[in-house]
Amino acid sequence: MLIPLIYIMTLMAGAAVAAWVGVNLRRERALRELAESAAARSELRLKEIEALAHIGNWEFDLAADRIYWSEETFRIFGLTPGTHEPDFADVLLSIHVEDALMFDRAVQQAINNREPYQIDLRITCPDGTDKHIHAQGSPVLSDRSQVVRLIGTVLDITERKRTEEILAHQAAYDALTGLVNRRYLLDRLEAEIAVARRYERPFSLCLCDVDKFKNVNDTYGHAAGDEILCAFGELLREGSRRGDVCGRLGGDEFCMLFPQTTADEAHSCVDRIRERLEVMAFGMKSGQPYSVTATFGIAQFRHGMTGAELLEAADKALYAAKQRGRNRTLAVS
Repeated sequence: MLIPLIYIMTLMAGAAVAAWVGVNLRRERALRELAESAAARSELRLKEIEALAHIGNWEFDLAADRIYWSEETFRIFGLTPGTHEPDFADVLLSIHVEDALMFDRAVQQAINNREPYQIDLRITCPDGTDKHIHAQGSPVLSDRSQVVRLIGTVLDITERKRTEEILAHQAAYDALTGLVNRRYLLDRLEAEIAVARRYERPFSLCLCDVDKFKNVNDTYGHAAGDEILCAFGELLREGSRRGDVCGRLGGDEFCMLFPQTTADEAHSCVDRIRERLEVMAFGMKSGQPYSVTATFGIAQFRHGMTGAELLEAADKALYAAKQRGRNRTLAVS
């Protein structure tokens, strides 16, 4: 009876070991499946976050000369994920020609100097769409302190750039006429005076406004007044030359800057604008046609003048022209 008992005990021990092994295998399998599920959920969350934030990640394996893009990186570059294997040449070709050299230098610096980079780039997608992206990259070193990989992200900042451009335009341009505004004009005036003073070049400034503009508003309404201001602004824009600056100071008062131009040369330019306005007809749609005129005062920069003094000189010329009957141009040098 002893042998069977030992045999039975051996069988029982073997069964217990097998059960223990089976439990552990099932436990390991469950843990592995749980880890894989967690990794899959984590990757899915990462993809969702990338898509929501319009940010993609990438990796450049230098030894294998292979680039890995996340799905969102593909979408940012206007490509369907998984349908294209990117390489460095393709990346350079998609970048705006003026930015490609800057990007290439940043990558080479990251490899050679082991320094991370952050730059803004313009890219063109295969469908011709232009985008702005913020790209950043960082080197990954081996045990021997050699750069073996570059990793980084690309962020689609197109909407942010558009918003910045809109805000910059609003800060510098008049909403009604589309001409530059008072702030821009005064800043540009100081810059042009500095150039004229340094290089001893002529520079002239013109102030002008619509004659009896208040009567137009009172008689025909503010919509008619706005129409005249827009038309007058367009005449100034069309009558100016490349390099000239025309803008609206406020109300019906406008200003023109004439770099490298004498007062007499500016006089010839603005007097043609005055003559064009004189023959224009307004109010045709309402059946009450009317015309308006404008007066111009021009002053030429003299050495030692400040911007305020030049504006004052042009304002005096404008006032003198009005005293002589309006609808005329008066230049002082």
